[in-house]
Amino acid sequence: MSTDTSNLKPFIDDSIFKFTYGKEEDGDRIIDSQFATSTKYVSTTMNGNETLFGVNFADGRIKGYGIENPRGGKKTFYVLYVRGSTDYGINQFEDNGDGTITDEATGLVWMKADSGKGMDWPTALDYAENFKLAGTDDWRLPNAKELQSIIDYTRSPDTTGSAAIDPIFDATEIQNEGGEKDFAQYWTSSTHIGSRSSNAAVYFAFGRALGFMTDRRTGEKTLMDVHGAGSQRSDPKVGDASQFSTGRGPQGDVIRIDNRVRLVHATNEAAVESGPKVEKQRSVPRTDRPQGGADGKRGPSTSLRTGGFMKNEDSNGDGKVPRKEFRGPIENFDYLDRNGDDVITEDEAPTGPPPGRN
Repeated sequence: MSTDTSNLKPFIDDSIFKFTYGKEEDGDRIIDSQFATSTKYVSTTMNGNETLFGVNFADGRIKGYGIENPRGGKKTFYVLYVRGSTDYGINQFEDNGDGTITDEATGLVWMKADSGKGMDWPTALDYAENFKLAGTDDWRLPNAKELQSIIDYTRSPDTTGSAAIDPIFDATEIQNEGGEKDFAQYWTSSTHIGSRSSNAAVYFAFGRALGFMTDRRTGEKTLMDVHGAGSQRSDPKVGDASQFSTGRGPQGDVIRIDNRVRLVHATNEAAVESGPKVEKQRSVPRTDRPQGGADGKRGPSTSLRTGGFMKNEDSNGDGKVPRKEFRGPIENFDYLDRNGDDVITEDEAPTGPPPGRN
């Protein structure tokens, strides 16, 4: 409910794009900065609401939003218009016959099946590290933009009886919290960075994006599809899901923590360097796995191995990040502070391209 945006950073480059937080005078919270897309949900959310997908650049999520405003009238959105290639986002899948699927549009190779079981985020990283299939062990968790590229927004459990993914893939059925047939949430390698911590990671819901909505009159909580199959939300990287028995957040987002995995690798380095054959997000080299240092220490977590570290952490612009300014886990500070002087300088800061955030 804060109205102070001075310490917030949106999930878009606001030095290039015009960005506005929700305005109190419009009856919005500052987090109400939802940008509309032309993609309508093929099913409905909440209590049968007609729904479109939007990107919230204030909180870094993709959700289905009801077109009707709960307070009456049509909901309003911010808008960024686009022109150019209409082939963007069109997949070119090919079944390789060896348990993998190639998307010629992006140069990425995917597992045809998923992990078949859920796991927390560190376990998912280890699963990728040790995975071998189709003669290669160069598998990794996809980043958020990569995983979003195989969402099929023409499909949903309620309309096609399937996950929101092309049927060329196999998707393991689950029984959701309401006892219904459903499909899983899938981890990405992207940390969902918050203003105070980096303890959550991004997932995509290939089944219903469930939440426990509270009736304002009775206080009763009802489980329903609140954001739509194809939504991007986040879960704690580790923890006990039973502590969130009625979800979390304003819509009571279901918290599972043990999410499924579908790994990816690039067909070749050219695909990484030159990008896809059509105008689409390019594959990003893997930079988000902890690396062992010369002393054998485990490397910093995903939230640190991204570009712009000093820009993000050096709050007073003096070229140094003392312990009191550092916002990540303290073991990451100790790892980066190679000379032990309780200050991280430019030469000690992690480098590498960001894993991509939606």
